Amino acid sequence: MRSIRWKLGGALLLVALLSVGMVAFLTYVSMAREFGHYISRGGSMYASRVAGVLGQYYAEEQSWDGVGETLGEFWLPPGDYRLIVADSSRAVVGDTAGGWLGEDAAVVGLEDGASITVSGEEVGELYLMLPEGVSPGKALLFMRGMGGGPPTAGIAEHAFLSNVNRSLWTVALIAVAVAILLGLVLTRQITRPLQALRAGARRIAQGHLDHRVESASKDELGELAQSFNAMAVSLEENEKARRRLIADIAHELRTPLAVVEGTVDGILDGVFQPDAEHLGSIKEQTALLTRLIADLRDISLAESGQLKLEREPTDMAELLRRKVSQAEIGAREKDIQFEFTASPDLPEVSVDPARMEQVVANLLANAMRHTPGAGRVTVWVSTVAGDSTHGVDTPSMVVSVADSGEGIAPEHLPHVFERFYRAESSRSRSEGGAGLGLAIVRQMVQAHGGQVWVESEAGQGSTFYVALPL
Repeated sequence: MRSIRWKLGGALLLVALLSVGMVAFLTYVSMAREFGHYISRGGSMYASRVAGVLGQYYAEEQSWDGVGETLGEFWLPPGDYRLIVADSSRAVVGDTAGGWLGEDAAVVGLEDGASITVSGEEVGELYLMLPEGVSPGKALLFMRGMGGGPPTAGIAEHAFLSNVNRSLWTVALIAVAVAILLGLVLTRQITRPLQALRAGARRIAQGHLDHRVESASKDELGELAQSFNAMAVSLEENEKARRRLIADIAHELRTPLAVVEGTVDGILDGVFQPDAEHLGSIKEQTALLTRLIADLRDISLAESGQLKLEREPTDMAELLRRKVSQAEIGAREKDIQFEFTASPDLPEVSVDPARMEQVVANLLANAMRHTPGAGRVTVWVSTVAGDSTHGVDTPSMVVSVADSGEGIAPEHLPHVFERFYRAESSRSRSEGGAGLGLAIVRQMVQAHGGQVWVESEAGQGSTFYVALPL
């Protein structure tokens, strides 16, 4: 019984059997007890009636002579049932079995008799002897000719209880059958989505990441199916990203390696001279490879949470002013103007200065790359109490870098911080870089517990924001 369907079905059946069986048993016991009390009360009433008849007999005869014949007129159920009359001295004067005549009632063990009175005076007692193992409730008697009913009370009682018992168990069996039917339906409703999820998990494990589970259920199982599909979508996207990453890394490594290999082959073949120009080309490409590998390593460490940060109180305004001054030197060829603004009385922020310089340098380099000649790059820093729109929940320092370039199309905005992503795939490295700068910015900022986002419109330039918690 490893299948959850059988486990659920068995559990439902067991619960139904125990519940219905317990209810039927308790109902039968309670009804039998109450019916016994009813019969006992009826027997007591009947005994009082019989005692009244015997009282009339004594009043007429003024003695108990011949009372045995009168006792013989009362009907008794089949078996060892006996009616016994004792006089006021508790001597047995009448016995339907004729065995204890003249015996003392106390000696033969007769107790709890019905009192026989005449004019308020007790003249005797009536006793009902039952067969061994028969309860008083099963001794309801009827007297011939007194309107008490047919002489079948004991049998009728047994028949009544038997019919009740039979009806209870019939209803119990019907209830169990209905419970089994409903249990099978409910079990199927529960296990069908689980079986679909199991099959889907196997398909995903086999590499079919495009597989999705269909579920129209609105309960927790439906939510589980939706979560499974969301997981499958994420796995598929991650697999596609992994393949793109491998292809991009291979492409980025292949180009400088091809230059190095071609230059070395040319030198070995005597085509090139091992002069400063060609050796400098080799060094330039190896530096590019070193920087690319270092960037990938930084991203990997940041994503895995293993990037070590040496935090210290840092004056971000001074750091930005220094990096802007350095960037202005390289921007002179394109006649790009820089504008830097800092809010007064900015507090220090606890960051790793080296990593923050890397973040700022990448943002400035990205801005210059996309700013045309005679354009402008604007840098400003201030504090904000929060920005729920971009996930900034605490007071933070915000750095923004805006350019006057071509802007970013809306369909590219969600991807600009991805590794090796270029808004135009046809761009060369000299135009678009390796595609790691903004990815490093995001990972470094998130490692500091901050947020990064971009706002842009095509043809209106772009503004990149970095929020660092104070």
